[in-house]
Amino acid sequence: MTLFQIFIGLLLLICWAGRPILYRPAAKYFPPKMSSAFTSTWLLVVLLLTFPLLGHLVYDDVKGTLLSPYVLISVYKGATLFYLIALQQVVNKESTSSSVFLSFIALALGALANNLFFGEGLGYIKVLCIVGFGVLGTVFLIKGDAKRLSKKAMTAFFAVTLIMASYTVSDHLAIPQIGWYAHVLVSSAIMFAVSLFHGISKEDFKNMFVNKGIVLAGLFYAASEFLVIYTSINILPVSIVAVFLRLSVPVVMIYSAIRYHEQSLKNQLIFGLCAILLALPIILIKG
Repeated sequence: MTLFQIFIGLLLLICWAGRPILYRPAAKYFPPKMSSAFTSTWLLVVLLLTFPLLGHLVYDDVKGTLLSPYVLISVYKGATLFYLIALQQVVNKESTSSSVFLSFIALALGALANNLFFGEGLGYIKVLCIVGFGVLGTVFLIKGDAKRLSKKAMTAFFAVTLIMASYTVSDHLAIPQIGWYAHVLVSSAIMFAVSLFHGISKEDFKNMFVNKGIVLAGLFYAASEFLVIYTSINILPVSIVAVFLRLSVPVVMIYSAIRYHEQSLKNQLIFGLCAILLALPIILIKG
């Protein structure tokens, strides 16, 4: 990997570490579907603001985009993203560490699918390390903070893991065919439509624009989503992007141990260190 790619990867790490931290207050004070609603709302706001600059990525071939069967993948992502965020907030309310550590199992499932069936072509050592992430995530269920989750949160944990794993595949398939901007636009619009279907109260809608914590979380999510999707198609393979995103987990775990007293700092550091050791070969080895 080049120094530029590593720099972009570190930006991705920072973006992903900030999400669960900024979303924790929303999980505590608002119902889960509120987080999905404000996320889709702020994604659409940012998309509208950037459309004069980036809209040509859609309307230069709007017929080809809308008639492409791959746009159905974007529809799928938007519809399920509503539930992923809502369910992840159920986990986040009880354990911020668990809400991010589940991504290791998702990474292993998604990356294996990409390499076995969809030709991503990572080397054997990298695939082996990614499988190690899945094993580490499974150990976390037994020895980490996930062991104290309620039945409801544990069910949400597994549901989010499966949905998140599917996104590693869906992004890998859809973005090269319809473009990253169209992928984000369609998925965000569908997610907003699902939010409307579930209902947004006047008070919740007001909070989306006047509650400083909600506004910051929504804008941060939208900006980081743009960076992740753009990087996935123009700078790094999807699975490598996913690895950098997962490297944010040790940061969140240490923060959670100090801020929310989730397990001991030693326990969190051990899991975080194991994640870093698994990621190093993926980042440093070519091929």
